[in-house]
Amino acid sequence: MKTTFERYVKKIVNQTDCTKEEKEDMFEELLLHLELSRDDLIKQGKTPKEAEKMALILFGDEWEIGSQIQQALFPYRKELMLTLSIVSILFTFSVYALQLFQEGNAYIGWLLFSILTSATLLSLTLNLLVSINRKIMVNTVLVTHALVYIYGWGIASALDFTLFPLFSLIMAAILLLSLYLIYKTALVLPEYSGKNLKKAKILHISNITLGILILSVTLFFLYAFLIFSSEVQPFMLLFFIPTVLWISLYILQIKLLKKHPTASNICAVLQVLLVLAIIFTMMILYR
Repeated sequence: MKTTFERYVKKIVNQTDCTKEEKEDMFEELLLHLELSRDDLIKQGKTPKEAEKMALILFGDEWEIGSQIQQALFPYRKELMLTLSIVSILFTFSVYALQLFQEGNAYIGWLLFSILTSATLLSLTLNLLVSINRKIMVNTVLVTHALVYIYGWGIASALDFTLFPLFSLIMAAILLLSLYLIYKTALVLPEYSGKNLKKAKILHISNITLGILILSVTLFFLYAFLIFSSEVQPFMLLFFIPTVLWISLYILQIKLLKKHPTASNICAVLQVLLVLAIIFTMMILYR
């Protein structure tokens, strides 16, 4: 059974987007600090219960401390994510209302899915959702969010209204901010230092860029086939093979980087060659 200190520290640690190892180190450090504070208070004549309670009061509110640590690790990211979430929600409702007004019908599926991704992003920003690995969850939501709003941009472009240039600027800002946050989240790597930090950043930058290209090409092929097909066909799942390969080899590179950097580099080259070969084959078949 967890002690009061352990539950308190757990709430703090769960608000950060650190890796599992980083959270464990932070947990031990904060717990030790609380225990030393309690021991000092006991030496001053306090009972164990009084010392424990006072140590928590002196340490501060756990939600405020967690927020401060997160802000220190990712400066201004909370404000940027909050802006992105709110602007995205407003953009979604604006496009949906215009489409409904002009055409008498609108894409309710896109509305629900885009609001869901924006609301999830907002919940993560406000620490309403706690995850074992918030960094992965945040970036997954950001990537999904970007893809959903690229589709929304296509919906907006089909509408007949004079404000489209303004909508395009807003949409471009949403996408650029999403991409910035994806890179910013991935490139905060306190577990690396020196040459390993440089290699890790190159690994993440190259993989994220490759992933964006892969997802863009995959969506293009899916859209092209759906135009000429009345329903989704099972063979369309084959379009996701490059994505599955990219994710698998990305994870493998991260695991190999610290102990086997050469193997990680070989894996990166193999990843690019395999993905390019599959995309090239898909392009030939599409023609």
